[in-house]
Amino acid sequence: MSEPNATPGPTPSPAVAGLTAYRVPKHGAPVDLVLSGNEGIAPPRALLTELAEADPELLRRYPSAAPLEAALAERFGVHPAQVIVTAGGDDALERTFRAFLAPDRSVILPAPTFVMLPKYATLVGATQVPVPWPGGAFPTDAVLAEISEDTGAICVVSPNNPTGAVATADDLRRLSRAAPQAVLVVDLAYGEMADEDLTPAALELPNALVFRTFSKAWGLAGARLGYAIGPAELIAWLRAAGNPYAVSGPSVALGLLRLRAGDDDVRAYVAEVRAERAALTELLREAGAEVPDSQANFVLARFSDHALAQWLHDAAAGLGIAVRLFGEEPPELRGCVRITCPGDAAGLRRVLHAIRAALQPGALVVEGDADHRALEVVAGQPAWYFTKTADGVRAARRAGAVPLGLEGDDAEAPEALIAAGAARVVSGPDALEGLLPAAIRGGV
Repeated sequence: MSEPNATPGPTPSPAVAGLTAYRVPKHGAPVDLVLSGNEGIAPPRALLTELAEADPELLRRYPSAAPLEAALAERFGVHPAQVIVTAGGDDALERTFRAFLAPDRSVILPAPTFVMLPKYATLVGATQVPVPWPGGAFPTDAVLAEISEDTGAICVVSPNNPTGAVATADDLRRLSRAAPQAVLVVDLAYGEMADEDLTPAALELPNALVFRTFSKAWGLAGARLGYAIGPAELIAWLRAAGNPYAVSGPSVALGLLRLRAGDDDVRAYVAEVRAERAALTELLREAGAEVPDSQANFVLARFSDHALAQWLHDAAAGLGIAVRLFGEEPPELRGCVRITCPGDAAGLRRVLHAIRAALQPGALVVEGDADHRALEVVAGQPAWYFTKTADGVRAARRAGAVPLGLEGDDAEAPEALIAAGAARVVSGPDALEGLLPAAIRGGV
């Protein structure tokens, strides 16, 4: 007797069917220095102390972002009706796509750019028109050539994520004039780190919206706090396109506290970032990567071989550092690793050492004794250390050598070696020969 046909279950809308949730690839090794998310340095602990003294009504009542919107309006010299505070800059961007795009409209996007922008366009059914921007000057002429009567939005992310490249005020003015029917999406999430703040120029344009965030230079990524600034009529449409209580009361309070006393912190952090990205760029280029000039709090390293990008990601994790590896999508980022500037001297020393250890090792050591005495020779120097034990992996990490697990009859399980911090588990040094610099490849 045949089974009756099962009743079909729910199915997603066509816009969602081909999408997957945002996910950053993570290594299995323990990590304590996270340089994969572009967050700024932590704000002072006193910020939480002040929040703890707030009236409990802050939690009981539905929140109002009006006080923070008023403070931001005063800071930027606009009317409060021209500011909307949102649940991170992402919320403001998604509202904009819902408010101004539709299946009969198109959006011009630089490629590569912030990964969520194409997803927002897909969700509203808009046609995507990518324009290559691998680095350097913004491709204004190429964007102008793509403008049509159906263009509903033009995106300018400056500094761009993930390259750190920037646009200019003149770029914004040319685009605004050429497409008065389109909203100019000026995403300045990393604007504090740039040489020029494009906010004043953008606010002079009748069809531009500026997007900023507390998640980067201000160090409040966990509060999910962003905002958009622009003409009052456009901001009103953003309010209509989203939830009425999108930002929690504690987040609003944290934003107000940070604005009141955080400017010195931000200036110090930005100065540190500018020095760090120069050091990272120099070393990565020396190691053979192509690195676009960046004005953000990160640098992007492009490798001719994706295997090298994967190795840098894994080796850094072996030393307790998370960096952002890009995979098959989008294709223009295959072979790329993005590294956030740590924002402090100790973190910079660690990541510079990790890059050297991964890409410029001076020695390869195969464990020959249970006491790991060989590590004394390479301690603090760029090296790879091959071991069959979790203890050996942990000893290598303490010595600053990239730990690599070895397979074998008397080896601990690969899962145990990775959990202890091994970058990879391999059959032997020759398995990584293709990743070695030519200077020492012959010795493998």
